[in-house]
Amino acid sequence: MHLHNGVNREEMKKSQGKTEYFEQDKMQKMQDSFMKANYVYCSFVKRDMERVTEFTSDEEEENFISTLFPVEMQRELVASFSDVEGENIIEMPGKQPYVLNCGVAVRGKKGEFLGAWLMFGIDFQQIPEDVFIPAKILRTGREAFDNAIALMEVILHHYFTNKSQLESLKGDVNSLEKEGKQMLDRLEKTEVLTNVLRMMESEDSFLEVVTNILDVTGNYLKVSNCSLMKVGADNEKVELVCEWAKEETFRLAPVFGEPKKEEVPFMTGRPYTISPDTITPEPFTDFFAKYGIVCGAFLPISISGKMGMYLCFIFMEQGRKWSVEDVRFMNDIKCVVQSILAKRVTKNSLASSYSALESILENTGCGVSVIDLKSGTSLYINETYKSMDLGKEDIAELEEALLQEQQDKKPIEFYAKESNRWFELSFSSMHWVDERPVRLVTIYDISKNKQYQEQIERQANLDYLTGLYNRKRLEEDFVAESQKVVRSGGECAVLVLDLDDFGNINDGLGHQAGDLLLKKVAQALQDIDGIENCCYRVGGDEFVVLIRGRQIDRMESVITSIQRIFTKPWYLEGATYYCTMSMGVVKIPKDGVEPEVLMQRADIALHAAKSLGKNRVEYYDAKQLSSAVERLDLEKSLREAVERGCQEFEVYYQPLIDVTKPNNPCCGAEALVRWNSPTMGFVMPSQFIPLAEYLGLINQIGEHVLLEACKRCKYWNDFGHPEYKVNVNLSVVQLVQNNIIDVIRNAVETTEINPKNLTLEVTEGLAINDMKRMQYVLGEIKNMGVRVALDDFGTGYSSLNHIRSMPIDVIKIDRCFVEDIGENAFSDTFVKSVSQIADALNMHICVEGVEDQKQRDVLGEMNIDMIQGYLYDKPLEADEFENKYLF
Repeated sequence: MHLHNGVNREEMKKSQGKTEYFEQDKMQKMQDSFMKANYVYCSFVKRDMERVTEFTSDEEEENFISTLFPVEMQRELVASFSDVEGENIIEMPGKQPYVLNCGVAVRGKKGEFLGAWLMFGIDFQQIPEDVFIPAKILRTGREAFDNAIALMEVILHHYFTNKSQLESLKGDVNSLEKEGKQMLDRLEKTEVLTNVLRMMESEDSFLEVVTNILDVTGNYLKVSNCSLMKVGADNEKVELVCEWAKEETFRLAPVFGEPKKEEVPFMTGRPYTISPDTITPEPFTDFFAKYGIVCGAFLPISISGKMGMYLCFIFMEQGRKWSVEDVRFMNDIKCVVQSILAKRVTKNSLASSYSALESILENTGCGVSVIDLKSGTSLYINETYKSMDLGKEDIAELEEALLQEQQDKKPIEFYAKESNRWFELSFSSMHWVDERPVRLVTIYDISKNKQYQEQIERQANLDYLTGLYNRKRLEEDFVAESQKVVRSGGECAVLVLDLDDFGNINDGLGHQAGDLLLKKVAQALQDIDGIENCCYRVGGDEFVVLIRGRQIDRMESVITSIQRIFTKPWYLEGATYYCTMSMGVVKIPKDGVEPEVLMQRADIALHAAKSLGKNRVEYYDAKQLSSAVERLDLEKSLREAVERGCQEFEVYYQPLIDVTKPNNPCCGAEALVRWNSPTMGFVMPSQFIPLAEYLGLINQIGEHVLLEACKRCKYWNDFGHPEYKVNVNLSVVQLVQNNIIDVIRNAVETTEINPKNLTLEVTEGLAINDMKRMQYVLGEIKNMGVRVALDDFGTGYSSLNHIRSMPIDVIKIDRCFVEDIGENAFSDTFVKSVSQIADALNMHICVEGVEDQKQRDVLGEMNIDMIQGYLYDKPLEADEFENKYLF
């Protein structure tokens, strides 16, 4: 077993078992998935540094972490958290610039500090070339690490919030189990008493009847021995009439004999209930020791007003403290035996039997009704029944239920609508004290149990935030409805909708505003006629509407109503905001019947709606499945390519032609990335660049291209072409990174390229989006001596004011203005005008996409500096470019 800081996994599990709040196995699994997805290491420790989860089970990785993030630093980081209302995220400087250390606090209900999730990462962008990092060590970036911290905080909040709710739910379940156990105890007691009461009418001998009663009673009380003793005819000795024993060794008959009356200390006419802790007089102590008795209850039975027998309940193997219910039950049994004895003495003494029976039925703890089976009239109801306080309609319906014939004799549930209460009715047949056949009905109030049951079912099926049904309930309803329409030959549908750019609400206004929006959306969905009970929140900002078979004709109307909801603004945090939604639709059985398959296909349709511009509805078709599979394969291969150091990404170079000089020489090249994947083949930028930007991988790819291009240009400059420049495109995602200036400076310093020979191309749209930010970033780039080009000019919201406001060296006119140049007056005028303005602002003009000589001739009459296009050359591999333009 691998050790970590002196504690192995088995020891951790044992320690963890003492604290149910932190479930080691679940937390370790959650953590392992989190690390794998975010490329960071994590370990959870309690506030006393007891470790719950490990960073890793790999010895080499663990030794590496221990070196850069030793226990002393971990302890110092944990000690930095305040106990109440302190910071939840604390970052500690690493031992090396490329080491990232952070702690995320876990707090209890009152804000008390319980422990921290320690997070360790390696910033691959800061690793010096002379530092060796083992290949298996996870690597991340500064921004990705910050995002992982934020994600961890959200996960911890929801995990421990749900855990607290679960603990509360467990308390409710325990209460319900306790109520259920009490009810079962009452039911068992009633069943025993009912069986005993039936024995009153038995025609068997007194000895046989009482022996049967002792058998039933002994098993119920779980005593060692039940026996009936009587004073002999001479009034001097005690006889053992009959007994029941749990085991043969607990029988008294073999050793009892006929002791003298004075040797049996309880033969006084008084009842005795003796527990193990009762202080007993010496005669009792001697008697108990003689027969191996630990404790017992001894109840006198009178015959014609005189004490003649004792009913004995005895423990021999272990003691028991008698409860009030135990004593009451034993006295009920005593009354029955006494009644049977009295009946045997005189068959005309019905009064005494009724009195004993009434005493029992009044103390059963439930409502009791005795009904004459021939006349249907009630012979007896106890006080509990009378005090149930039901309305007139409820009483009438209850009396009708009591008269119904129950073939299987199983308990039934009865709901009193007027009083809003639930009862359980149990039926049994017997003979009344006057020998007539009757039905004995016991009535238990189970309203509280029902309330607990409904509460638990409601909590298990509802989303706690919005009040809509949750994913669990969706799965149940989905299966039931799909089975129904398949049997009937009908059709139903599932609508999956997701809020567009919901993260902007959370990030800009906070999670409280986000939660408020989710509640408003949920209420709006429920207000649509016909789907009130078919709306579900299945996670985050994702909702599902189930169109049942009976509503399928209204599906288009429902979709239109949902779309209409999102055409209006939402009032949040004192202002109005717009938020649209995208929807995917599947039909059953057309698109499948299996829940997993259908939800997957609904998500595919939803993704199609998102990818086509959002704020739209898409119906699933088979082509989308193929596209989704291809995208997953592309994403997997792209991630693996980046993990392997971006070596699969090759840089091609398209020549830049200087048309201001004789013979139009090459003056450099634009660096263009291509992906040569061993599994996907040759992949063009239009296929993988948008996905790389979406997945946050473009930063690594872009930095790789920048370094490779700078190295090549430095090589060209050193080998006879000091004037050659290289143009490198920067994506929107790269330019908004906080460290973009450091990345560019590192590339220039690492490759030692002359900064003026590096031109960075930015798109016009980016500059328009955040002018102030771009002015600062581009200004810092210019301060390094690096040139800036404005790419794709004319395709966006072109503004001469923006050109003047930004530190631009080169304007690149998009190829769309070249296609019809010489034939289209607008294209001619546009290119001429921009070239004149650029000349006035001391900027250069480069025209892209020149493919034939006719276009070149027209451009020759304009004030153009550089041309780029297939007329001169296509993008070339580095070796091919150098063979053609370097040597």
